[in-house]
Amino acid sequence: MNRRQISMVTSTIALALATAGMTGCPAPPNTGSDRSPFRTAWEMATEQDFIHVGEDGVAQIFSLTLGGRESNDNFANRGDVIVNFDGPANRILIEIRKFTFSPNEDSANADFDALSLWAFTSSLGRPQDQDAEDDCMASGWQNDCEVRVYYDGLSQLRRSGADLRVTLPADYRQRISVITQDNTEDEDYLNRGNVCINNLFASADIETESGNVWVSLAPDTYPSPKCSSAQIEACETWTVEDEMGNEVAAPWAPECDCIAVGGGEFGLLSIDNRDDSSSNITVDVPANLWTSINAQNKGDSQEASGEHCEAIVSVPNATADDTGNDFPWQAKFNANYPGEPAIMGAGFTIQASSNACGPVASTEAPADFVGLGMGDTQDSSERGNIEICSDCIVQSCDELVQ
Repeated sequence: MNRRQISMVTSTIALALATAGMTGCPAPPNTGSDRSPFRTAWEMATEQDFIHVGEDGVAQIFSLTLGGRESNDNFANRGDVIVNFDGPANRILIEIRKFTFSPNEDSANADFDALSLWAFTSSLGRPQDQDAEDDCMASGWQNDCEVRVYYDGLSQLRRSGADLRVTLPADYRQRISVITQDNTEDEDYLNRGNVCINNLFASADIETESGNVWVSLAPDTYPSPKCSSAQIEACETWTVEDEMGNEVAAPWAPECDCIAVGGGEFGLLSIDNRDDSSSNITVDVPANLWTSINAQNKGDSQEASGEHCEAIVSVPNATADDTGNDFPWQAKFNANYPGEPAIMGAGFTIQASSNACGPVASTEAPADFVGLGMGDTQDSSERGNIEICSDCIVQSCDELVQ
């Protein structure tokens, strides 16, 4: 019996033996040990106003940070982050799904009681020590809010944390940052911090460890998301007068409305992971979007070993750059370049990289736990592959991130 068959059989036994456990999650398999993984169902942590544009049309919220690494022995979500840009206008919804590794359900519930959502604009610290005006949930959502997981204790338990699911309005155009950290304290339960963003019409920075990443841009994304539709149309149809006095097309000339009036800030999706970590990355780009793409796996040993990951661009109208395509794990392309005087290499920029290429073992849910001392039977697959494509992500974030 191979490793995958063992994993499937173990999961089947776990489901057959499951008894009443945590809400929304089957009980983990009985391993004869005094510790097992537990996870709650999704629960609403906050639902409130998110007034990101004032009555004068000027943006009021420019940045939002979701998730984060451990700091001061606390504040690590160590799990998945899902962001959906399809919520009600001017509202933000944040759900939390807690997890831990405990001897029994009572002990797990005690761990869960100590975990809560932390959302402030101030430096990391105990909620009771913060200024009330910096509390994004109590005092209203504001610029530079940071959403973290807080453990009420001397230090956060090494195997505890929470997944975050955030729903934002579709018309949010400013920047978000997403940061995840793997839950790898126990070799038998390597739970990776995955990221999935759906309907993105803004700039985003994503940093993972060995979690996988899926990002779908909104079908009508602009090359410069902060500009209005009128400014975009003006730049796309901009004309200048030539030496003969004739009007000639000059798309995205430096003096066009979006650049000269709107600030000229093009969209940017930046995805990276930490040193020596491997992540699969998939970005779904609208077929007609002016896009500049730079995808690469930075692993040092790929050429020498003969085993490598791949960076693939399959966006329509994409043409390879003169440099940056020397190896299968490099891909540098431009798609839908509008022509001069537009700047080659501008447009909505996608930078996606993984720092290593190699096998990564992972267990995504308590029901898949293979048992203590059996960590080498966890599912394992090569990570470090990058794909930039159009109409390629057909599943929802909830389907992709278990």
